[in-house]
Amino acid sequence: MAGTYFKVRGNWQKIGIYAVLLFWLLFTLFPIYYNVVTSFKEHETVYAPRPKFFPFIDFKPSLLGWIHLLGRTAPGEPEYQVMKILGNRGVYLRNSVIVALVSSLITVTLGVMAGYALTRFVYHRWRNTNIAFFILSQRMFPPVALAMPFFILFNTLGLLDNVLSLIIVYSVMNLPLVTWIVKEFFSDLPRELEEAAMVDGCSRFGALFSVVIPLAIPGIAVSFLFSFIFAWNEFLVALTLTFENAKTLPLQMAGLTTLRGPQYWDIAASSLVIIIPPLLVTIFANRYIIRGLSLGAVKE
Repeated sequence: MAGTYFKVRGNWQKIGIYAVLLFWLLFTLFPIYYNVVTSFKEHETVYAPRPKFFPFIDFKPSLLGWIHLLGRTAPGEPEYQVMKILGNRGVYLRNSVIVALVSSLITVTLGVMAGYALTRFVYHRWRNTNIAFFILSQRMFPPVALAMPFFILFNTLGLLDNVLSLIIVYSVMNLPLVTWIVKEFFSDLPRELEEAAMVDGCSRFGALFSVVIPLAIPGIAVSFLFSFIFAWNEFLVALTLTFENAKTLPLQMAGLTTLRGPQYWDIAASSLVIIIPPLLVTIFANRYIIRGLSLGAVKE
């Protein structure tokens, strides 16, 4: 009798857990679903008094947002007005890819060097912990506090509205976090592996590139992902330092608000495109991300 009671109780607990997980899944996926649905709406459907959730049932789907996404106009639309609002999305997409990818590669390269130096060398004048804390403290400043100084600096250098200025700023802003992440992974790797490689004839750099970095790939992948997502999604610095030539996709989306109101169908289509690169990076790096987040969790 007691065994049956505990069995029934255990089944109800499982049902309760699955119900909570199902609710949370619907709660988290609904914004994405509604975004996809909105990208197939038009002005009348978006601004209808009652929200419409189901295509072909509540409303007739339209490709207006996706036509605009390709840089074209629908029949009957004034081309000059539409293109003035949308801008050159191909250029904005190219700028976002270049800025996010190049700044992340620079950040990871410098972060690996700094993290390795902080774990393998002892600095007597300044302690390693003080140097590491000073590096991390550079990330404590909110971006809004640095926007105006960066504007003055790059205006003096003639680099406003230039992709290079965004690459420099994002590299500087992400470097402290990447250095600390990689530093923790290097500190968990035994020094004996490098010493054995150097005994076999490797130089310090040879041991770093042939032994240490391959073992620290999970941590490097995690730091690259964080850096890439930050650079891809960043808005405030890009708004301050760019005007037209170096604009990124987040800025272009923010500009889809006109005197007639927000162009929600265009915003939805653009946001789905913006989601794709970080999603692909996460999927391909998923194996390393899981290892990276768990590595170092248990100390011997």
